[in-house]
Amino acid sequence: MTKKHFGTLLGGSAIWLAMSGLAVADVTAAEVWDSWKSYSESIGQNVTVGSESNSGGTLTLNEVNIAMEVPDGKISGTLERLELRERGDGTVAITMSPVYPMSISVNPPDGDEVDLTLLVRQDGMELIASGSRDALTYDFRAAEVSVDVDKMFVGGQDFAPKINIKMNDLGGKYAMTEGDLRHVTSAATAATLQVDVDFKDPESGSTVVVSGTVKDLVSDSMATLPKEMDMEDPAWVFGGDFGATGTFASGASDYTMTINNGTDTFTSAGSSATSALRFSMLDGVIAYGGGSTETKMQLSGSQIPFPQLALGMEETAFDLKMPVSQTEEPTSFGLITKLIGLDAGEEIWSMFDPGQVLPHDPATLIIDVSGKLKWLLDISDAEAVAAAGDAPPAEIHALSVNDITLAVAGASVQGTGDFTFDPTDTVTFDGIPAPTGEANFTIVGANGLIDRLIQMGLLPEDQAMGARMMLGMFARPADGEDTLTSKIEVKGDGSVFANGMQLQ
Repeated sequence: MTKKHFGTLLGGSAIWLAMSGLAVADVTAAEVWDSWKSYSESIGQNVTVGSESNSGGTLTLNEVNIAMEVPDGKISGTLERLELRERGDGTVAITMSPVYPMSISVNPPDGDEVDLTLLVRQDGMELIASGSRDALTYDFRAAEVSVDVDKMFVGGQDFAPKINIKMNDLGGKYAMTEGDLRHVTSAATAATLQVDVDFKDPESGSTVVVSGTVKDLVSDSMATLPKEMDMEDPAWVFGGDFGATGTFASGASDYTMTINNGTDTFTSAGSSATSALRFSMLDGVIAYGGGSTETKMQLSGSQIPFPQLALGMEETAFDLKMPVSQTEEPTSFGLITKLIGLDAGEEIWSMFDPGQVLPHDPATLIIDVSGKLKWLLDISDAEAVAAAGDAPPAEIHALSVNDITLAVAGASVQGTGDFTFDPTDTVTFDGIPAPTGEANFTIVGANGLIDRLIQMGLLPEDQAMGARMMLGMFARPADGEDTLTSKIEVKGDGSVFANGMQLQ
């Protein structure tokens, strides 16, 4: 079983559990149950009940089974008992069996069949519903919620894993408003998230042991959903009725992982001070980003020629913004990647600079670009994508280089630029829409780096001379020691200039 399949199973199960277990309430017990069934059916779930009774404002449901078809498989779970009690103040208290078994079966055409049995445990769960039939709010809290993998068969073989995911001190709200569309908001916190994994591959005998902890979790989300959602066809996500935003943040986190195949071992450990993720899909534009601070990682193993390799980063960040809907006019896009204060550790530096000729300062890489592009086809339409063949699916109209920075080994390059593109001219630059614009760069320490590489024997003198000539062609001296600047201009007629000198 691949990591991709395993992650998809657990991630899908968690989403299904959250949607099925929390979004179920209204001002009366009967309306709560009707709301649950209506929502479950709208997302493709089949709900059946062994028996039910309603007495004194309390609706009791026994053997509540929820089943759902997913690509190449199915998910099902059974609540032994579900009780909905009207509290006499317009609110409803919901209690469920402390253990909730779930079964997941996936049989992909290009992989092994996977069968999982999960046990969801809820310790001290309190769920209170309030509001009106069309505007419900759910307040929840629990001392502990955990998921255990009770059984796992891959290709018919029993992995007998020990996998536990546990959250402590949960609390939050979940609200749903019904209308022409369904509006859902949620906010939740948890003191800790603990993950423990221990299993052995029955074929190879390899063992994997993973343990990790995340503290101070906070999440918020909002979604606007159509009343009917076909989970087999994701095209509805690209429709105008769907929109969603969400954020997730956490405090300190750490993990350890050990892999042992009987001959070789590998150990990895890491930590970070803070982490964050955010996403949105609004008005046909998807955005996804996040980052972490004070990230550290240590690697060791029988195949690593050092007792330990250590990596550290002061800050990591990424952001992606991209249109996903076909529009008449170009739409904004953007990409940001940051690796700030990357410290490779002396073990790695010693592999190619044992004499410490180069400065071992932490490195930095920043890529920040934005612009406008236009999709030429509907990317949610598989037939349209296939029919396009090798034709470009989109055309770029503008590109801004907000920041390109690379600093390593005592040298740095920093640049900015702006370009526009003519999509009607793909001849001048051989298939690329003709660009017009300029980019400006500042280069510091390049000659010093070349000198040090010569001293280390990594760069022959003749190649160093060629590198200096190339710098002289594209850059010119500026204020500051070992500082160069370069201005690259591109004309729509195909001409290219460097510092005013025509290169093409």
